[in-house]
Formats: sequence, C-alpha cells, structure tokens
Amino acid sequence: MTWLNVKEAKEEAPRPPSDITVFGANCTLHGLSHIFLPGGVTIRRLLWAAAFSSSLSIFLYQVADRVIEYYRYPHVTILDEMDSPVMYFPAITICNYNSYRKSQIRRNDIFWMAGLLGVEQGDFDDFMAALGQPTDNSKFFPSKTFNMLEFVQRTSHNIDEMLLDCKYRGKDCGPENFTTVSMSFLGFWL
Repeated sequence: MTWLNVKEAKEEAPRPPSDITVFGANCTLHGLSHIFLPGGVTIRRLLWAAAFSSSLSIFLYQVADRVIEYYRYPHVTILDEMDSPVMYFPAITICNYNSYRKSQIRRNDIFWMAGLLGVEQGDFDDFMAALGQPTDNSKFFPSKTFNMLEFVQRTSHNIDEMLLDCKYRGKDCGPENFTTVSMSFLGFWL
C-alpha cells in the first residue's frame, strides 16, 4: 500500500456524526430528528427547521403572554344587582351522612343486612345491646323476605327531626317546604 492509497482510504472513511446530529437523532422533541441528519443541507431539512422554529416561537410567545398577564393581577369587580318582587324558596340540600337511625333498626334488619352494616353473625347480641334493644335471641325468627324500601323508609332520618328552625324572607318555613329524596339505595351499589 502506498502513501497515496492510505490518504485516499482516510478520505473515503465516513466521518463520525457530530454531537448535534447524535442529539437530534435520539431526541423525542418533534421535528429535531428530521432537521439534524448526517449529510448536507436539503430543502426538506430547511422546511422542517422553519416549521420547528415557528412552532417553538408561537409556543414561547404564548407562555410569555400568559406569564405577563398573570403578573398583572387582573380582577373584575362588576356586580349586577337585580331586585325581584317575587322570590321562590331556594333549592337547599340537607344531607345526613348517618344513613340509618340505630333506634329504628330491628333484629330482623340485622339478620338480612349484617354484611352491609358490617355486623358478623356472632356479634348480633352485642350490636343489639349497643342499640339499646333486648338481646334475647330465643324468640327471634327471621322473616322469609326482606323489603329494602320499607327498611330505608323506616330507618332513614326524617326532615321533621332534622329541621330545627327555618325562616325565609322573615317568614317561618317548615318540613312542608322541603321534598325528601332518599339516595340510600345508591350508597349500597357505588
């Protein structure tokens, strides 16, 4: 091999890619892998560079605009007040998270609802004692069926007991102004 052949071999050997080319090829930022490729400049690369630069410029402009707007501390203090001669009773929701009144739960309810109430079968007597009801199990015979609607209506809280005082526009109001809606069934299935 002559000196000339060695020089030609060195010139023909591919050059290693530059750091920016390696970065662009491995970067997940959209568009960079199409811009920084080994080789010369092409129309395709110029178009990708223009699209990437314009997208980045628009993004940075929007970020700067929102930051400037945030530090202006804008606020609106417009208040529209309207006087109405007739005002209807407003919609009010009163929720009692204690779904059932313990004083209304019977041994038959515990028999059928033990799993939902979190009572083990061996703990029936203790649960009944905690409710203040007799623990005598000898005379207890469970019913053959169980009516969940009757249970909810009997054991749920009544608006008459929960509403202590109500006044609207200077006039007394009471349970008759409220509509009772029971969501207890949903609680079991959610």
